[in-house]
Amino acid sequence: MLSWLRLQPITLEMIVTFLRQYGYWILFIGTLLEGEAVVIIAGALAHAGVLDLPLVIFVSWLGSTLNDQVLYQLGYRYGGRLLNMLPRFLRRHVDQAEGLIRRFGDWVTLFFRFIYGTRTITPILLGVHRYPAQRYLWMNPAAAAVWAAAIAGIGYALGASLRSLLKSVQHVQIVLLLLLIAVALAYWWWHRRHGE
Repeated sequence: MLSWLRLQPITLEMIVTFLRQYGYWILFIGTLLEGEAVVIIAGALAHAGVLDLPLVIFVSWLGSTLNDQVLYQLGYRYGGRLLNMLPRFLRRHVDQAEGLIRRFGDWVTLFFRFIYGTRTITPILLGVHRYPAQRYLWMNPAAAAVWAAAIAGIGYALGASLRSLLKSVQHVQIVLLLLLIAVALAYWWWHRRHGE
């Protein structure tokens, strides 16, 4: 069918070439929209040699910094009106994030990226609550650097673990096959003995 459509089958080499050419752009857009998952995958690809780890960290830092700076500015300028426009799934995190801001102040600015459910809403709320703009201007990039290095590092480590896991798959398959044979023999023996 592929030949009829005049399409070539997609090979691993084609995917690697595509990722080397566009991977950093995908990563940048991914950090603007989502975050952790795309950075972890990029870190694993860096371990595989498809991407470069320092560049993965830099692009992740850049996307995260820009995203959170824009969200902060939106909160600062449009305040409560913006909160009323948030989708329902984000509104439920507003109270949680506001409580963290009141309780931990600067620490929230540094570590909110690591708190599930508050990553998108916290910069907006920091703007709404008039967190000092000059302080956020230097704390945001510093926090993004810690986040990018940590998450990309996790992806890199997972890439290393995956490689060693794949090497041991052959042994696991043999053990599973032997276990399956043993279970089948035990079932046959039990059925034969109780069936008589």
